[in-house]
Amino acid sequence: MNMCIPALKKLLPTLVGLSLAVAASAVSAHDDGRHGFGHKPVKVGVSVADYIMTTWPNVDDTTLGVNSFSLNYATVPATAAPKFFEYTNGVPMWGIWKIYRQTGDKKYFDYVKKWMDALIDANGNINYTSNGSPTALRDPTIQDTMQPAMILLSLYQETKDQRYLTAASKVRASMNAIKKNPQGAFWHKPTYPNQQWLDGIYMSEPFLAKYGKLYADAAIPGDSVTAFNTVTTQIKLADQFTFNPTKNLYYHAWNGQVDGVWAGLKTPPAIGQVTTSVLWSRSIAWYYLGVIDVLDSLPQKHPDRKQLERIVKNISQALAKYQDRKTGLWNQVIDVTNDKLPANGGYANESIAALPNWNETSASALFVYGLSKSVRKGYISPLYEITAHLGWKGVKTQVEIAGSSVKVHGTVVGMSVGGTYNSYVNADFRSDLSTGALPAPAGCTQVAYVSPPANCKYLYVRDNVPQGLGAVLLAASEMEDEPGLHFGRDKH
Repeated sequence: MNMCIPALKKLLPTLVGLSLAVAASAVSAHDDGRHGFGHKPVKVGVSVADYIMTTWPNVDDTTLGVNSFSLNYATVPATAAPKFFEYTNGVPMWGIWKIYRQTGDKKYFDYVKKWMDALIDANGNINYTSNGSPTALRDPTIQDTMQPAMILLSLYQETKDQRYLTAASKVRASMNAIKKNPQGAFWHKPTYPNQQWLDGIYMSEPFLAKYGKLYADAAIPGDSVTAFNTVTTQIKLADQFTFNPTKNLYYHAWNGQVDGVWAGLKTPPAIGQVTTSVLWSRSIAWYYLGVIDVLDSLPQKHPDRKQLERIVKNISQALAKYQDRKTGLWNQVIDVTNDKLPANGGYANESIAALPNWNETSASALFVYGLSKSVRKGYISPLYEITAHLGWKGVKTQVEIAGSSVKVHGTVVGMSVGGTYNSYVNADFRSDLSTGALPAPAGCTQVAYVSPPANCKYLYVRDNVPQGLGAVLLAASEMEDEPGLHFGRDKH
């Protein structure tokens, strides 16, 4: 019996959190099967996928902005900002691919293939231009442009069309050109030199791990070892520099710049501050999913595998602790509740009230996916499926389905690293942007290390943001494969 005491102590925080989750779930035990605001039971994943396909049917047209999921919310009305071969479109497409694998319905396969075929030529070259403009070339060494390469690998597996594997090999080659900071971490982008952001782990490392497992050695003998070690090195560096051991969570980014300056940011962390000080939910979610999906391909005997599994357990434990018990969702800043706001919302030399925190849909859906998949794979206790289930109930309250119309509410549009708490929560929450002033008025001048006024909003929380659509599709691919809770599901 004494041998079990350390294990019980280790599990205790998780069990406490999960007990609270069960209690909260029981409050809504009368759930009648409605998903979001719909009036009858529906499959959320199918509804969201069908909505995307109906709304943007001509995804093979790379010259018209109306065919892009991505919008510029700093304009009124919002205008198209297509990025095409980049995660903004790639995450929803990957979600639709998972719905295809889940349902077997070929229309989803055809839609994803139609999109990819518009971007890959006969020789496997990828079109990185945006909106057909050669001046809007996306840098192929930016990790955000690598996320759709997971689809390339899946299409090749399904069709054996050499174009897809050739294109994937070009993405693999471009990873050798990513700049690294002095400690060896990939730069997030050339505009953010020497900074590693958690986001980048999901955007590039699952692809590199899968390519390493399936095709690397056939192209370049010995490249699989290089690929696996590159993947785990990037994950371990983020673990080393961003981990908060008290909270079992990871800060948004860290900076290896020798002079300590955070370049390219509107509200940068202080000079010399190596690690950011805010726990942003979606960046944690990208890191969480990146590690989980890498484990699909990483050899069982790889020396770093146990460390990656530990990272998954760390985050899972924290998710059970910081889940909003009333809604099942997680906050934009994951560890902050409105009854215990920070003493200062701005920089250390300022005295600025901390603004309210709020539930964020995309991160919540990604957490649901990660928790459920980790249970299914055996990385964490089956008890965490309770947390996932409560989270899924919360996510569904943010999905409004009315016939063929779908609105995924409450997703923050892509944002940069910030140096203050308020830089992560001061958002414009309008859904209808057909009229009115710009969300960030022209008079909102930005000075480094000075917080902008509260009425200057550079974050936008909107309906049907691509990251939200994609996140809900990913969560649905895990949570809608069987009715009810999924204890004892196949771990393979």
